[in-house]
Amino acid sequence: MFSPTRRESTRRHDEAVARVLLHIEENLEEPLILDDLATIAGFSPHHFHRVFHQVIGEAPKEYVRRLRLERAVYRMKVSLDNVLEIALDAGFATNETFTRAFIRQFGLGPAEFRAVLRGYRAVADELLGSRTFDEFTDETPLTLRFDMHKTPVTVEHTPGRHLLVVRHHGYEHLLAPGQPFLSLWDDLFAYAAARGIDYSLDTLVAITHDDPYVTEDSHIRFDACIEVAAPMHASYPVAYRWMPPRLSVARRHGGGLEEVAKTFAHIGVDWLTSSPYALATASPFVVYRCGRARDDDLHIEHANAYVPLAKTEGHP
Repeated sequence: MFSPTRRESTRRHDEAVARVLLHIEENLEEPLILDDLATIAGFSPHHFHRVFHQVIGEAPKEYVRRLRLERAVYRMKVSLDNVLEIALDAGFATNETFTRAFIRQFGLGPAEFRAVLRGYRAVADELLGSRTFDEFTDETPLTLRFDMHKTPVTVEHTPGRHLLVVRHHGYEHLLAPGQPFLSLWDDLFAYAAARGIDYSLDTLVAITHDDPYVTEDSHIRFDACIEVAAPMHASYPVAYRWMPPRLSVARRHGGGLEEVAKTFAHIGVDWLTSSPYALATASPFVVYRCGRARDDDLHIEHANAYVPLAKTEGHP
């Protein structure tokens, strides 16, 4: 059984690493030096490296490299940008270092991956329903599953939002049998109630940082969010985050997390590559419109999934 001192130390480590993770996510394309990350955590570099690995299960360098690779893979899926540009924008120093890391992580090179995507797009317009496009390797998490039905999407200007956030990890945890999906917000509801923070249950927000067709299940990051009126200090495990107003492509649906994943795949691979827009660096997000049933249980009435966009050159 853990002593109070041990529990407090664990909490302090978790909170320090959480600050570093937020910094990494917001500065992934910038140089991320161990000494700087250790300063953010408030530890010496050696102690920080040990604590980070203990909390996350990866060394800081491995974690940063994986996030950069996964961002680059997603951009390769949804754009026709050249590989060198994608590699440099993702934070890799050269195309060679990117290619080596790509092969080590996924078992095939960037050019092979692009070739498979071209094959998918060649048949996408001819098929309806669900299709598994599985031409990588048995070990790689790059299997593609897409909803081929062309559901209409819209391009919208989404408002800025002040958010209180709780981070969840792992796809299995998010889809745990017998666990209501909205229970992922329970810690936030309790936190707000204990502090008298006003928010609306009519609208809940989720930030989905990872592509489940690229990122391993255990590494999936999911932020459950409630919208508040103004910036505020938050204490771990709750954090405050500002979501700026942005241009996004949206699709409405009524499904759960698996349907959200299909929506993002459809928008990214089918819609975005033939649109006048490019992918922004901000993470996709979902806005859930909720209501109360007769037994007063909160339920989702519908959801809008959003992928942030950047305007391409020559587009107003």
